[in-house]
Amino acid sequence: MSLKIQDDYLQCFFSIADVFARATGLATAVIDVMGNVISDCHNFNSFCTLMRKNEQYRASCQKCDKYCAFEGLKQVKPRILCCHAGLSLFSMPHIHEGNLYGFIICGQVRARYQEYKTIVIDGQSQWMNDLKIKREWDQVVVVDNNALTASANLLNYIVDNFERESDSEMIGFYEVSNPKVYSSELSRHEKKLMEALRYIDDNLYGELSLESVAAHVCLSANYFSRFFKKRQGVNFKTWVNQKKMQKAGELLHDPVHSIDSIARKLQYAQTSYFCRVFRAAHQTSPQSFRHARLSQ
Repeated sequence: MSLKIQDDYLQCFFSIADVFARATGLATAVIDVMGNVISDCHNFNSFCTLMRKNEQYRASCQKCDKYCAFEGLKQVKPRILCCHAGLSLFSMPHIHEGNLYGFIICGQVRARYQEYKTIVIDGQSQWMNDLKIKREWDQVVVVDNNALTASANLLNYIVDNFERESDSEMIGFYEVSNPKVYSSELSRHEKKLMEALRYIDDNLYGELSLESVAAHVCLSANYFSRFFKKRQGVNFKTWVNQKKMQKAGELLHDPVHSIDSIARKLQYAQTSYFCRVFRAAHQTSPQSFRHARLSQ
């Protein structure tokens, strides 16, 4: 595909982000496959603006963007998540003819009910000690969960229809011959990484070793380990622990699961160790986490 057509597709995607932000009032931006913002940022609130300007916290926000983007890519539809600072967000990938151009990231609001999976980032609560930033967080708009779901479904509908209708319009306008693979197309190993991430999500109750997951996607353990850390920003073990702690948070919403049973489900031999890992991830004990969620 020619660079001219690539640029026009991206410009259309930027326009979708602009119109969507105007229609919903949600913060919206387009990011590339590396998690870098490549469009104007629409409706960014003061809290997120301060966080992204702060060198200490910017990286955590970028990690959340990237995580959210690839969660959406795994399902090719928006999935609402809770960022490291407690705000809701979702994304939609822009894929055309197998080429990944980028993602629209939307959200930056507080959900009325905290029912979404939290993205765990190391040191995620340090910003709460900054009174100026904490003050701005208190002013973030609270949005009903049904409105968030409706917005995510709307974005899915817009992007899906854009991709269907744009094929004939773009090809009819330009002469296309010998299409070239766009540089952002998912490589064979990136596709294997997506497969590995899905496998991890589907097997959190089982034994998840680096070797077993690498074997599942037909890569050597050493190569998979290096590639995984480069693309995800953390090593395999840290990622699995983060995912297990996210799952633990979901299970704690249901009082039918005891803390001991959750620890066993997630393959922790000792409940005391599970509690230490949980506290490190969520900055509170499983007991306090459950009490806070059930009292909401």
